[in-house]
Amino acid sequence: MKIAYFGNNMFSSCLKSLIEDGFEIVRVYMNTPTYGSSAIAKLCNRNKIPSFEHKPDQEELEHLVSLGVTMFIVAEYLHLLPEVGVKYAINIHPTKLPKGRGPTPLPYLIKLPDYSGVSIHKLTNVLDGGDVILQSDVPILKNESITTVMMKIHIEAVNLVKELFTDLDRYYRNAKAQTEHSYLPLIEIQERTIDWNLSTREIICKVRSFGFIGLILKLNNILWNAKHIEAAKYKHSYGVGVVIFEDEYLLVISSNDGIVCIHKYSMSLVA
Repeated sequence: MKIAYFGNNMFSSCLKSLIEDGFEIVRVYMNTPTYGSSAIAKLCNRNKIPSFEHKPDQEELEHLVSLGVTMFIVAEYLHLLPEVGVKYAINIHPTKLPKGRGPTPLPYLIKLPDYSGVSIHKLTNVLDGGDVILQSDVPILKNESITTVMMKIHIEAVNLVKELFTDLDRYYRNAKAQTEHSYLPLIEIQERTIDWNLSTREIICKVRSFGFIGLILKLNNILWNAKHIEAAKYKHSYGVGVVIFEDEYLLVISSNDGIVCIHKYSMSLVA
């Protein structure tokens, strides 16, 4: 079977599994490196698979079909593809559809654990709206962060793709239409920003929700993204947002009812 793959690092293990299982990957369309496609790029280079960073138009997709491509697999791809006459077209989505349609559902999952899972659905011109082919739960443990949840989703996605190919025609034919759905909008930068007036509980929730993505800090009117943050409730006499301690490795700032420790190696300037 000839496959065209569209995606980024989020489900790169699916592409790796397809290659190892002997499927012919004709082309890979990936998000730009800014949006996390380095692992995909390495897979393509190692396996001599043509890769592209532009959004293909309908004519280009139809050309792939004329080359014998029978399946499109989309996984965390930035663009909605136009419909063409390919035999199979699926999307891998990191929630239990119809719960949690939308372009960036992962950071919502800590607050909405019943949404957590993986769905494979038919690709349509409605974002995440196609008939559901297969899905599974990914339970979230107490105090777990989105980083470990993402990795569990990453692993479960491979399991679902392997299951799909055990009887592709039957699973595809028996896909179930989605009924009432919920939509999770694009995360705004304000959601990722730490307000030092927040409680420790609220800051820890943000840390758990954004994990490897990082939180935005404003320090001396400069914005930073930090990916390794610890916070604890602790009574102190400092004002809110005061630098309590700093050395070459660590920055500690007072919050409303505690302290926030930022590991400097994880900080980068926000453009």
